[in-house]
Amino acid sequence: MVQLPKEGNYSGLFGWNVSSTPHELEEGHVVTQDVYSGTFFNDEGNGFLHETSWVCPGVSDTRQGKGTAQGHGIVTDYDNDKAYFSWKGTIDPEDGFNGDYRWTGGTGKYVGITGDNTFRAMPIGETVQGRGLMNGEWKLP
Repeated sequence: MVQLPKEGNYSGLFGWNVSSTPHELEEGHVVTQDVYSGTFFNDEGNGFLHETSWVCPGVSDTRQGKGTAQGHGIVTDYDNDKAYFSWKGTIDPEDGFNGDYRWTGGTGKYVGITGDNTFRAMPIGETVQGRGLMNGEWKLP
């Protein structure tokens, strides 16, 4: 098992794929159940959460393509230890999907993890794939 420092900062890229179930409430108003999943790569090429699996279920609420989204995340590393977070953000077709997330706990080496983070995500064209630029901090007890 890899031992983590007690705290630190990080940045990296989350390459994701999304599976969505849209529900149109009225014309132009859509609520979507989403699951973003993919791999995170730390900018340093190693270290905190490098090459981890991320699964992020959530719900988005948009009107004419703009709106909000919120959900949770489960990060799993090679040791099968998990870190959990909650996230929220805004959706704008011209500016992408931007928001923040907060570590809420974990298993193994991530037990008691806390910290505040931000993301800036953008789909790739009209595909179900995209990238998220992630950065933030973590602290362990």
